[in-house]
Amino acid sequence: MTRLFTPVPYVEEFWADDHNLCLSSPPYSAEAINSELVLQELSPLELGSIDDADPLWSPTLSFLYKSSLVSISLGQRVWGRKQPVYGFNGLVQGAIKLSRKCTHIVRLEVSLLGRVKVFASNRAMISQVVDYNIVSYPVVLSSPPPGQFTPTEECFPFSIPFPSFVKGGTSPLPPSCATWSSTFSSEVEYCVTVDVYRKGLRRHELRVIPIMYLPKSWPSHPTPRRDSAFDFRPAPGAYRTIALPPVWPNDACPVANVKVTMPTLCFPSGVTYSSGDLIPLKVTVQSSEAPALVELLMQGVEAQLVKQTIAWAKGGQVLGGREIVVCKGNLIKTDTPQEGFAVSYFGLALGEPGKEQSWRVADMVEMIYLIRVTIRCPEGAGNFVPTYKHVSRIGLASEPWG
Repeated sequence: MTRLFTPVPYVEEFWADDHNLCLSSPPYSAEAINSELVLQELSPLELGSIDDADPLWSPTLSFLYKSSLVSISLGQRVWGRKQPVYGFNGLVQGAIKLSRKCTHIVRLEVSLLGRVKVFASNRAMISQVVDYNIVSYPVVLSSPPPGQFTPTEECFPFSIPFPSFVKGGTSPLPPSCATWSSTFSSEVEYCVTVDVYRKGLRRHELRVIPIMYLPKSWPSHPTPRRDSAFDFRPAPGAYRTIALPPVWPNDACPVANVKVTMPTLCFPSGVTYSSGDLIPLKVTVQSSEAPALVELLMQGVEAQLVKQTIAWAKGGQVLGGREIVVCKGNLIKTDTPQEGFAVSYFGLALGEPGKEQSWRVADMVEMIYLIRVTIRCPEGAGNFVPTYKHVSRIGLASEPWG
């Protein structure tokens, strides 16, 4: 709630045309005066109740979920999100409070569940659904002795850790996410379920609370430092150089015995990097017979970081991939030491720090990253000049090395 107070009107003598008048700043205090604007996010009723109530059961300070029979708290709000968020090996901590109406309880159970869903679509219709549980962690909190069904308002705390790997596998747990494409859609979702089993024909109370899992990941080896990223001096195993093969258009017929320019690409030999790293790329084009072609090719060099989601249906059928261009490379400089020889240096940022990471659930869905370098001439060249392309798959971790 926002409270607005009418400021005190200005006195005309303060605005007198007197340059010798020296006005001092008003005295400041910890409490607002009547002429100041006070902003409050909470209503007076909520402000008064928070001081007296337990913050664990405050609807404004904690993740609180209520029904007529049970109240569930998943701890105090730390981040500004609408759902509880947990990191790598996070601990789901909370408490359950039963109302006096919830009698004849047989068992009280809390579970941490996670699953992956893949929906195959054909002509805008869902043709197949694949569902796989990646986390299933039940915990029984209360099992009263037989014959005792006394109503209670006792608080039942619980604590459930996130496992490191997918259930029955060795792959790390994937983060919460959802992707869509024309041929498939996939979801990775987590939730906390609370089951209150009651004796007889009484209603079984079930509450499902969605949560988010955003784990951190780290590269398997040190990545190049930014200050030495563009040092292309020979170092054992630091960089690799490959020749970019030509790709002719479908309706073009390559002429035999014609020497085709073969550009080369030099880039780091690592396979795992951190999100936000800067990858150096060096593209070299040499053609002493056609120096004008070198200039045309250097104008069409493009480097991209591509994020691709791949999903599988039953039987190992690949449903397709959804591609998103995360970043494009920036041209640092171009050197032309002699006619018909040019070298361009690019810097490709691997997304933003802490935002991108690779993950995989076997035979279900996979998130991969590609470095794609393309060299093409302007459209006016027609079918006389081929296109050059190279794609390298890399792994991305959300955190830097160490």
